[in-house]
Amino acid sequence: MFTALRIGTLYFGSSFLTANWLTRMPDLLAHLGVDKATMGLALFLGPVGALVTAPVAGPLMDRFAAARVGVWGLVLAAMMVLGIGLAGHWTILAAVLFFAGVGNTLFEIGGNAGVQRLETTTGGKYMAQCHGYWSLGFVCGALSAGLFGQFGVPLVWHLAAMAALGVVACAGIARLLPRPMYERVARPIDVAKPPLFTLPNASLLGLCVMATGVTLAEGAVYDWGTLFLREQLRPSPFWTSVAYGTFPLTMFVGRVVGDWFRARYRASSIVRVCAATTAVGLAGFIFSPHVAISGLSLALMGVGVSLVMPIGVAAAGDKPGDAARNVAAMSMIITAIFLLAPPGVGFVAEHFGLTAAFVMMLPFVAMSGVFARQADPPADRLAGQQKMIGEPAAVGGTNASTT
Repeated sequence: MFTALRIGTLYFGSSFLTANWLTRMPDLLAHLGVDKATMGLALFLGPVGALVTAPVAGPLMDRFAAARVGVWGLVLAAMMVLGIGLAGHWTILAAVLFFAGVGNTLFEIGGNAGVQRLETTTGGKYMAQCHGYWSLGFVCGALSAGLFGQFGVPLVWHLAAMAALGVVACAGIARLLPRPMYERVARPIDVAKPPLFTLPNASLLGLCVMATGVTLAEGAVYDWGTLFLREQLRPSPFWTSVAYGTFPLTMFVGRVVGDWFRARYRASSIVRVCAATTAVGLAGFIFSPHVAISGLSLALMGVGVSLVMPIGVAAAGDKPGDAARNVAAMSMIITAIFLLAPPGVGFVAEHFGLTAAFVMMLPFVAMSGVFARQADPPADRLAGQQKMIGEPAAVGGTNASTT
């Protein structure tokens, strides 16, 4: 538990910073004087930054180690929070979000690859717990932003304080991460160095489809949830943040206990239950007549989405090919799919309303359940056995252990 807590500070910091500006999305829209479609175009640049960064994340981890890449990414993302507050035009905001996407991708790939290697080195299960601390950070960030908004603190001063806090915190986080996360990959001399980027195999593509369905709905709530609540039910900024905060709070709970379920149940069974729970929670959120019901629905949805991405990341390391490249490729593929999500949701919201935009997410959630089997390990892999980040693929193109 203490090991997961140490790693969790990295994940907590990332989501805390993100939640502080996303929760104040209505204030950001008013500050820039733009509509939802234009904001969707600005948000589009975040995944673009992630997309161009993912192919180089693997070589950076080879050279500097996963933990350093993750911490450097968090430093860059923290600096961009200040840029969001200072942006006076949507095009400037889009440029800032591009570099925020770069930083968040370095954090995500570096952190996940480091945790996957730690799990293999120690035999422990930490992935879901670490993602749980990401959810907890979002809860705290949402509540923090709600208080800043409730007391009328200007957006720029609020985000400047958060950016400074984030940069300073990174120095302490770097010292907390376990030593195996700082170990550079030692490849055997007779094993060729993996290419910068390779096309993913069919099994990895299926896994990406599985993870994308529920994650699209999760992303829609993060980007547009507070605006939907303010427009539909008109609660105060504080109660908006409370209802919004139930989503990552229950996601945190689900991820803290998630590794217990991962050790006892098939990954595909967990994903199917998660997809069904997410669908029920999303429907309740869409058609809620009161902010309290919205909060309960988001809480249910948080439980549903909690384990899909941690299971997907862990499963990516077991797919054929280099494990580190698999994690990076999965991030890149999902990011490419997400390129169309912000402008797509923004366009639908502007012309048909946010209700229609959220309803559009339900078929994607169902898609996660349909592709749930992609999360199960290969049949020739022993239960609970993972391939280490940096371990070369076995002869025959599989990740099966040679021992």
